[in-house]
Amino acid sequence: MDNIKAIFLDMDGTILHEDNRASEYTRDVINSLRDNEFKVFLATGRSYSEIHQLVPEGFLVDGIISSNGTTGEVNDKNIFKHSMSLDSVNQIVKLAQQHHIYYEVFPFGEQRLVLKEDQSWMSEMVSGSETPPNNVGQSEWASRREAIKDKIQWVDQFPEKDYSKIYLFNTNLDKISRFRDELQQNKVLLNISVSNSSRYNAETMAYNTDKGTGIKEMIEYFNIKQEETLVIGDSDNDRAMFEFGHYTVAMKNARTEIQSLTDDVTEYTNEEDGAAKYLKKHFLS
Repeated sequence: MDNIKAIFLDMDGTILHEDNRASEYTRDVINSLRDNEFKVFLATGRSYSEIHQLVPEGFLVDGIISSNGTTGEVNDKNIFKHSMSLDSVNQIVKLAQQHHIYYEVFPFGEQRLVLKEDQSWMSEMVSGSETPPNNVGQSEWASRREAIKDKIQWVDQFPEKDYSKIYLFNTNLDKISRFRDELQQNKVLLNISVSNSSRYNAETMAYNTDKGTGIKEMIEYFNIKQEETLVIGDSDNDRAMFEFGHYTVAMKNARTEIQSLTDDVTEYTNEEDGAAKYLKKHFLS
């Protein structure tokens, strides 16, 4: 790993704890890495506008790839953006309604949108106990409850805007798996890419867009070589990142099939700041 110059970090399940927050310890390790002339980037499925809510004060990185490779920012300046068409958005939402799949539509830089006609059944789906049903992750369940409470703008129809992604969710694993497969089978027709950050969700972006393409665009901007990259992640939407990154690391809390894709696995979980501890051990000791 002597040639590594650029480090790309996933957020959920990697640097975020189950409360959807990054720790001050992780911030301090990233600061030390940057002081030692490493470039550190986030590569997340989260939208760019919500990232600042999840990290402590003073958390700084060299660039952010958000919405699964859809957009890239350096010092708050956009360096690339790939939009879903309004037609694709409407088609996917129609499919979600037909299958009773929860959804959130993300315009670039704005509050997520949902149709008013779906407010009642979607609110009911994520109401009730704070404890997630089935095996849904605590952070994902908490995020849905927070979204329903005050992060969604309910609209009569989707306006003509640039859209970064659609997040889709269901507590029934078989149901969301079948729906995700249907999206995959029709991705060319719908002009989308399909990914997922947990087994209970699906995410759609512009066609041929993922974390791997985002990293490629980011390192080209910084004139960094592919063989100088290290990536750390934990879930299915990190597969494209693992395929592109030169040295790949999975989190201890990642599923076995995800760990099998990478060169190494962290000693500690995301709850234990495993990514930061791995980087401190290998690059700061």
